[in-house]
Amino acid sequence: MSRERSGHGREAGDIGFGLRQPDFLSRMHEQLDELVAERQQMGQLLQVAIEIGSDLELDAILHRIVAAAIGMTGARYGAIGVWGPEGTLTSFVHSGMDPDTVALVGHLPVGKGVLGALRDRTEPLRLSRLTDHPSAVGFPEHHPPMQAFLGMPVIIRGAVYGSLYVTDDRPGRGFCEADEITVRALASAASVAIDNARLFDRVRAGARWTDASREISTALLSESYPDVRPLQLIAERAAQLTDAEQAIVLVPADPDQPSDEVDRLVVSAAVGLHAKKVLGQEVPVHGSTSGEVFRSGRPLLTETFRRPIPAFTDVGERPAILMPLTSDQHTLGVIVVARNTDASPFDEQHLDLVRDFADHAAIALTLATERRNARDMSVLVDRERIARDLHDQVISRVFTVGMDLQGVLARLRSPELAARLTQSVDELQAVIEDIRRTVFDLQQPPARRRSLAERVQDAIARLTDDGNEGTTLRMAGTMTAVGDELAEHAEAVVREALGNAVRHSRAATIAVEVTVTDELLIEITDDGCGVAPGHRPCGGLDRIARRAKDLGGDCAITSPPGGGTRVRWSAPLRNS
Repeated sequence: MSRERSGHGREAGDIGFGLRQPDFLSRMHEQLDELVAERQQMGQLLQVAIEIGSDLELDAILHRIVAAAIGMTGARYGAIGVWGPEGTLTSFVHSGMDPDTVALVGHLPVGKGVLGALRDRTEPLRLSRLTDHPSAVGFPEHHPPMQAFLGMPVIIRGAVYGSLYVTDDRPGRGFCEADEITVRALASAASVAIDNARLFDRVRAGARWTDASREISTALLSESYPDVRPLQLIAERAAQLTDAEQAIVLVPADPDQPSDEVDRLVVSAAVGLHAKKVLGQEVPVHGSTSGEVFRSGRPLLTETFRRPIPAFTDVGERPAILMPLTSDQHTLGVIVVARNTDASPFDEQHLDLVRDFADHAAIALTLATERRNARDMSVLVDRERIARDLHDQVISRVFTVGMDLQGVLARLRSPELAARLTQSVDELQAVIEDIRRTVFDLQQPPARRRSLAERVQDAIARLTDDGNEGTTLRMAGTMTAVGDELAEHAEAVVREALGNAVRHSRAATIAVEVTVTDELLIEITDDGCGVAPGHRPCGGLDRIARRAKDLGGDCAITSPPGGGTRVRWSAPLRNS
């Protein structure tokens, strides 16, 4: 039976070009579906680009990019890794694995295997079987299997910033050219958004560092400077602004040494992990990383230290910045900040910010010191005036009163009154001697700065007999961390407590212990007659207690179980 033909010689249903009407309609539907899908895909890409472009928080942007890549390619897993300067992944944001699996896998990837193959690659990498790639190194224990792989570099300002990945573990599931185009578009949108977020972070970080510099300058140059621990404040702000696990400030162990003669540095301020343990630790200038920065005046990015600083360098290798505190070509100390071992490393941007901060802090320290020196000079002038007035006027008047009393004494007939008046004359003579000693002290030129250790040793030498036999002294921590004002209080405390033990308690042995951590602790124990329960201190011991209270510290005067007296006096180093 012959087929029907149209008037033009074509079979019925034949619309030309070898296509029949059902085939043609099917192809048209397919093309229309593809156009609609492409339009939807373009709409989704545009929406994603708008969303990530409107966000300035880097972590949120990375999470959005990964979620969009999974959603638009139908992948099961997705991730974006950020490459560090040493060629390892410093950040890895992923999605698709449940929390239990993530916990079992443990450490995040560092950029080995196929992931590392994308490190210097500017073109995408599409694989149907991930394990077939020459760079494949397998998966860690408990890691889910993965087959299809599509990786795309994220390029910012011509450099590979990171890599965007999608993977799948379903049999026969692969990624097509359309998926590649989609992921490429996402990577391009991501690069713009990430660049904007990084710029915003730099501006915001700069503003925070500027605020911190202003705060330190204000604190050091205000009238309350003696109550401010400048190095501690510098360490605290440096730690906060660098997200550091630890921050320390090292200064010359002997502050009176010229910079080029300094041979030891001491941790004078510490915050964060093991702060109390690291405070007071010393490190030699020669052969140490901190000493190199102190000598050269040049900052350093590192993860290792040549000489150990107990409770600091033994934490493990981790990102660290060493920055000199330099003013007028004179190095005052070294700031060291260190993040935890899993944190992202510091970069040149961090180095620049810390450098500006350290420069401002060093200038503020120098100006504050000059201001304090000027104030000290003013005090010296006042001391000379007071000494002159005491010598020329007060002593003369007291002496005149004493002479008048002696004249009255010669005419007295009552033995009782004569005895009392004689005692008063003797006391006036003692007052004159005290004033003369005060005048002598006031007229002395300012001595070199005495450390707390020297002050305590001098106090013991003056108030104990027989070459300090029966008196022991133990010191722990860095005495040079205690400033002059607090050291002066401490010297007075030791004098008063020793005087009480020697003159009133009839002690045969006295033990003096001085400990410096984040506070100054003085313990003086004797084997004398002790104090009664509920005893309220008076005289010198009362002055000790009031000193502690004024400094925000504490004072306890007790009798140990074995007898004797124990004075336990403390004050925070913020008063130093």
